[in-house]
Amino acid sequence: MIVEDVKRLFEKMNSEGTWCIKLIRIHSSNREGTNYDCREIGFSSKEVLIDHIEALKSKYLSGNKATIQKYNELRLYDGTTDSQVIYWLNKTSDLINEAYAKLVESLANADQEGDPLKEKYSAYVLAGFVEDQPIYLFSMQCPFVNMKRKHIWDNSIFRPIDKPILSLRLNADVIMYDEKVYFLSMAGENLFNMERSYKATCSYCVNDIVESGIITNIECFQNTATSGSNPRRFVSFNNSYLERLKHKKTRERIAKKFDIPVKDSFFDSEQEGASEKIVKLLCGKGMVDPFDDIPMEVSGSKNWS
Repeated sequence: MIVEDVKRLFEKMNSEGTWCIKLIRIHSSNREGTNYDCREIGFSSKEVLIDHIEALKSKYLSGNKATIQKYNELRLYDGTTDSQVIYWLNKTSDLINEAYAKLVESLANADQEGDPLKEKYSAYVLAGFVEDQPIYLFSMQCPFVNMKRKHIWDNSIFRPIDKPILSLRLNADVIMYDEKVYFLSMAGENLFNMERSYKATCSYCVNDIVESGIITNIECFQNTATSGSNPRRFVSFNNSYLERLKHKKTRERIAKKFDIPVKDSFFDSEQEGASEKIVKLLCGKGMVDPFDDIPMEVSGSKNWS
């Protein structure tokens, strides 16, 4: 898949089709995970959504500054945060599958009654169809703007605006289409509470590393591997690398190449920086320069083609 695939989704959006806006309230807990409440809203005229869709398409597709042009790659989500990359996941990914199912169900059963201003919504979605397939474009911002100290001209005087107003922004942080999820900004991670998911992934991977017996000090390694930006790195954890590091000769060769201290042929995780290097290696962030044969840290990697 390439960025052009996402571009074509915008091109195929027909503003005259069936579209609606749904507000989304996201709530998460350690016990119940991520859940959603959705509220479909109506407008005084169909032209409101037609104009919004056309303006959204124009921003992403038209002119030299078209938003889609800032992206140079479509990449399977790997925990990196490159603003020029559109990341994607299949709906079956362990990182999002549970939340994805709950979100789709909530969208399908959105409320249509009650005062939307009485709830605290954190996002909204433009929902419609492209080639008879449902498409959802999410904006991960509060859809309401507080207008305190704002006034409107009315019958020869300015009157205060005493209620929040709905603001439809010309951006999409996440697109869901054809069983895939596309992240156009890292704000999209919040839709699925992915921090919770990759921390869980990190925990599983760290346990596997500890049980492999390749490190000297378990506590030192655990403290480093589960803190800072390391939990995110474990999204791209490579278990085959871990299996190979169980062999003494491989471990010694890698330790020498990447300057990782060893003790009795095991990685000495007590030494400063050792645990960080182990995490980077196992998560595909350590490579070798093909010309100078020196170790390099990279943001991500894929097969050469």
